[in-house]
Amino acid sequence: MNKIIMFHTKSMNEVKTDNDRGQCIAAGIAVESPHHALWHGRTWNGKPGCRPNPSSTHFRNSILLVFMINLLWNMNSNAQLANWSIGSNPTYGNFPTNISGQINGQCRITDFKFHPSNSLKMYAVSSEGGLFISNDGANNWTVAPGTENLTGSCACICVDYTNDQMLYLGTGDPDYYSNGSGVYKSTDGGVTFTATSLTNCLVDEIMQDPLNPGTFVAETNKGIYKSTNNGLTWTATTATTIPFCDLKRNAASNSQILYACTHENNARLFRSTDFGSTWTQITSGITTAATIIQAGARIGVTPANPNIIYFEAVGGGGIIHKSNDGGLNFTVMKAEGAPYITFYSDDVTSSSQGNYNNAIQVDVNNPAKIWLQAHDTWYSSDSGVTWTMLTFWASKVHTDMHQIEQSPYDSTKLFSSNDGGVWLSTDGGNNWVPKSNGLYAYEIGNSTGKGSRTNRDYLIIGTQDNARLYRNANGWYTISGGDDYEHKEYDYLPNGGYYYNKDHDTRSAAPGGSNVTYGLPTIGWQAIAFNRINPNIGFMGNLEIYRTTNLSSSPPTWTQISTINKTIMAIHSCIADSNRLYVITNDQKIYVSNNAMSATPTFTMYTLPTASNSLASIAAIANDANKLYISINNKVYVSSNAGVSWTNITYNLPNVNHRRLLAEDYYGDEELVFVATNNAVYYKKGAQTTWTNYSTNLPGRRAPTDFSM
Repeated sequence: MNKIIMFHTKSMNEVKTDNDRGQCIAAGIAVESPHHALWHGRTWNGKPGCRPNPSSTHFRNSILLVFMINLLWNMNSNAQLANWSIGSNPTYGNFPTNISGQINGQCRITDFKFHPSNSLKMYAVSSEGGLFISNDGANNWTVAPGTENLTGSCACICVDYTNDQMLYLGTGDPDYYSNGSGVYKSTDGGVTFTATSLTNCLVDEIMQDPLNPGTFVAETNKGIYKSTNNGLTWTATTATTIPFCDLKRNAASNSQILYACTHENNARLFRSTDFGSTWTQITSGITTAATIIQAGARIGVTPANPNIIYFEAVGGGGIIHKSNDGGLNFTVMKAEGAPYITFYSDDVTSSSQGNYNNAIQVDVNNPAKIWLQAHDTWYSSDSGVTWTMLTFWASKVHTDMHQIEQSPYDSTKLFSSNDGGVWLSTDGGNNWVPKSNGLYAYEIGNSTGKGSRTNRDYLIIGTQDNARLYRNANGWYTISGGDDYEHKEYDYLPNGGYYYNKDHDTRSAAPGGSNVTYGLPTIGWQAIAFNRINPNIGFMGNLEIYRTTNLSSSPPTWTQISTINKTIMAIHSCIADSNRLYVITNDQKIYVSNNAMSATPTFTMYTLPTASNSLASIAAIANDANKLYISINNKVYVSSNAGVSWTNITYNLPNVNHRRLLAEDYYGDEELVFVATNNAVYYKKGAQTTWTNYSTNLPGRRAPTDFSM
């Protein structure tokens, strides 16, 4: 049996706004430029103030994970249907064991809701993973199947209080404040979803009228909309140019008063007395930051006193307003400046990420008690005048908080949804435990998720905000902190081999194991290749190709074997003949060596049918070094004469960039080739003139970041 592993994802549309380079350097994190920190050993990278620079080549095509998926396939069965699943044992979805030294996490949760009548049933939305549902008080989560097949991000959920099979799903990414295809509706508890007439917007919150169950209000980045017919049609009730970021209902029973605030540098507060049909901007007592200006705000309400409303502006380190008359007039309780409750630390030289992570909760029994989370957990017992820091971003609970909520069934339970999943505190926010088992929604970077070639249980992934994780037969382990977008690859050495880190000349064999140098003369590689028959052989390339014949040594020795001086896109070392090496460069060329293991290898250059300026992959048939398949951007070609001539065999594949092409490594006479493309996997045998979709049970929401066998 072989095992194929694919990592699912989407392109990063926006990066967090943190740019505090000084704190990265102080923390021992290598920083190339403001906003841009590389994963470095086991330091706490990405915190504070270390976000990828979208203009950097390293991060330009950064990709986020939704799912990690396994395939078990018997080559001799000639099965026509795939059997993709979330791993092959229960440990896959469980919260990872932390051996990193920094608090760890599992995925980014954008919205968290309680069932309207069942205290054990809860809902969590991951932008990249869809909707998850728990029926046991957040101890375990399962995905709502209908969200596996959506094509966009997921932002929020509204559960109909008259029928929990009626779900309204808001789409987009409320944290990065991007994307969005409106509101989707499910009538079967999340098994399927259908688009409503509200489209083309980020929907940050959806609220149901307590008196009229067919009436809903949607708060979006393009105004506020209202439906009076169960979401069939929607009408804008504000200007569609206003970007909103929070919506709350007054906590009085059956109240028709709503509050909404904006994602603007000078955040505005609006109030409605007719459940969103008309709106009035509230200005009395509202102030904004004068020096530390950031977009976004949040609203706090409490059933302990429905007349008390809090309005928190993100800028200025957090500005707290309080109203005692139902939101008509406000008084500033905490002005701009210290304490900096939206920053990494209470220091003017620290920084925040603005609207990306910000949440407020007013106690349901005492309106003077407030919790605020951004990077840390802060608490006030005097209506926001004074504050105490309960947790620091690197410990107790995962940082980058998006929501903090008290259970309506048990006020001692405080839930935080953040970049590390769902967390629970039962002591007022001082200590927290993860409640994320089953939330398989890691955000995995391009080429950072790999499976070992010689031990089916070994996997390594690099993630956004949940760092580097390693899996063996016993489960998952978090082995670093921060963000990890570093490309990785496994060799063919026995007992699992080593995985290689692209940018730091290091490799490792086990979770918690030390990173040791692999001795490459130049730091970083664009392409890398190993050989199954000769596991001590390795090739790496950036502008030139380097070869080693003693990978099992520590460190191995490398020899430059080319004078190409071009960006190398892909390398392949043939199983059928270790002397045959194929190299694709970014100028529409392929270089072929027939003596790659000699003292001075020679290369012959051929022109490819199309340029490989984005993605390229090579796979030769295991028993025929001359039979070569390549994927270049959105095309697939085959050569029967070692690259001299090519035939386009793209056939029925979708017109998208293909992530990776693999030829079966062991049963070469099958001439079986797989390609991971967009949100599906296809295969083809020999002379067949069509590709067979091999995606049964494979979630289609995200394009893959990588594909391993």
